[in-house]
Amino acid sequence: MPSDYWQRWNTLRASRRRFVGGGLATGAGVAGLALVGCGDDDDDTGGTTATGTAATGTAATSTGTTAAQPKKGGTFRQLLTGSPRSLDPHFDTFPANGAVTLKTNEGLLRFKPDFSAVEPELATAMPEQPDPLTFVFKVRKGVKFHNVAPVNGREMTAEDVKYSLERQMTDEAGKFQHAYFFLGAVDKIETPDAETVTFKMSKNYAPFISYVASPWTQVINRETVEKEGDLTQTAVGTGPFIFKEWQKDVKFELTANPDYWQKDKGLPYVDAVQILISTDLDTAATLLIEKKVDSHVAGNAQKGRILDARKNDTNYQSVPSQFWRQMRMQPTQKDKPYKAPFDDIRVREAIVRAVDDKQILDLVYNGDGIKTHGPILPIYPLWALKEPVVDFDVKKAKDLMAAAGSPKIAAPMIWATGSAQADQIGEILKQQLSAIGIDLELQPMETAAYYNQTYAYDYTFSHHVPLNNPDPDENLSSYFGRNSRFFKFYDEAIWKLIDKQAETLDQKERQAIVQDVQKQIVQKYPMKFMFTTNRHDFIDKRVHGWQYPVDLYDGRATSVWLDS
Repeated sequence: MPSDYWQRWNTLRASRRRFVGGGLATGAGVAGLALVGCGDDDDDTGGTTATGTAATGTAATSTGTTAAQPKKGGTFRQLLTGSPRSLDPHFDTFPANGAVTLKTNEGLLRFKPDFSAVEPELATAMPEQPDPLTFVFKVRKGVKFHNVAPVNGREMTAEDVKYSLERQMTDEAGKFQHAYFFLGAVDKIETPDAETVTFKMSKNYAPFISYVASPWTQVINRETVEKEGDLTQTAVGTGPFIFKEWQKDVKFELTANPDYWQKDKGLPYVDAVQILISTDLDTAATLLIEKKVDSHVAGNAQKGRILDARKNDTNYQSVPSQFWRQMRMQPTQKDKPYKAPFDDIRVREAIVRAVDDKQILDLVYNGDGIKTHGPILPIYPLWALKEPVVDFDVKKAKDLMAAAGSPKIAAPMIWATGSAQADQIGEILKQQLSAIGIDLELQPMETAAYYNQTYAYDYTFSHHVPLNNPDPDENLSSYFGRNSRFFKFYDEAIWKLIDKQAETLDQKERQAIVQDVQKQIVQKYPMKFMFTTNRHDFIDKRVHGWQYPVDLYDGRATSVWLDS
């Protein structure tokens, strides 16, 4: 990855318009997306990068060189700072899930690690479009599921793709968290033969290719689901690594798949992947310093210590994260509107204006990050708001509260504890909101309990770390749309705008709608959009063929290899 992150994004922005007809992460029409990364059976990695060079493997090398010959053998050792809630990609939302399941499972399509294009994975090529509402994928012949019970190495077929996506789009609140990808847009999925999957759409749908390429749209098998009841404890797919062991909160062990469909290319190169888990960030940094892991994404507090110890034998970069911080107020649904006094928009505006996000970023993270202005982060410059819609203004906040009758608000604020920074943010928010007469009762929660309450949509205040994705629809519909999963926001006028942008294939028209709907969301004051911190990526210099992708949900490591 180039060191100048913003220059790279500006380059990609221009390149995407040229290469994909303004598509994929920049939201082109679906027809334009269908031309991205076209390949055939001999073009397994598919496509061309944004700079016009041929793609190699599933990632660029961490050293930026491709001349060295890959070496076989060894164990690639990764680090997670949290455990997945399950190994079910259709249920979970944690990056720790993808760190495991994107090594054991695959999808029809995938994003390149820098999001410059979408390319085929289990599909032989990008889909054909006999008409605007039909997408026809051909799946690879001879791809086998892992040779473990109950699937026992049988060949993957189009029926497995159909089963996987229909399961993913099951409308069951709290269970299938990514149903909104396709719900209401895909009318039916047909499998006329074992190598063909046909999607019949109910409407024009600009995000379709992005969602098919999402790290969450993985192909699974019916047998394992029926045997286990779900995929909480195991992962069986077509991927380059076979799941062997999960010691809760300790480690995962994966071994190379001897029957992998790209074995003729020598993939995977490494014999095994070990994923250690350390929820303590200082301990995690120590594991990298002591060379017990090969890579780590560190926070600002640990960055200096790691650089002092390993600046000469790791590749390092600092980039804005796709994960960011919001201060949320109570979710709303048709039968659960805002409770008084939050039903007065002046109260919500006062709360938003009273939060000084720059002060929080400076005090907690030493300013190591960037402010955000709406639901889409500046790392996606085509879609993000360029200027703040609502500024911090404590005097204006006090005036609004007075105009609303100076209501007395005493309420809990919840968040997922586990880091000193998260707890500090709660303390600062309590102090800031006390300036307008709000008394917060701070209630840090264990992570799983916090998310269970969050997805029950039952709280008054929280501060939360959501993520952003390359297609604007995922940042709008999943939080603020009619089929939202991660927040509930009842506003039918805004729902219609979110639906409209998803059905708009012209990029400029869609961009204008996305900008407009973000401004309207901000000015309804459901939450304070605060900031994203920088992430600090460290990779041991003996690691090649792999880098941290822009989307940390993508845990693929097919082409990683190690120098001795």
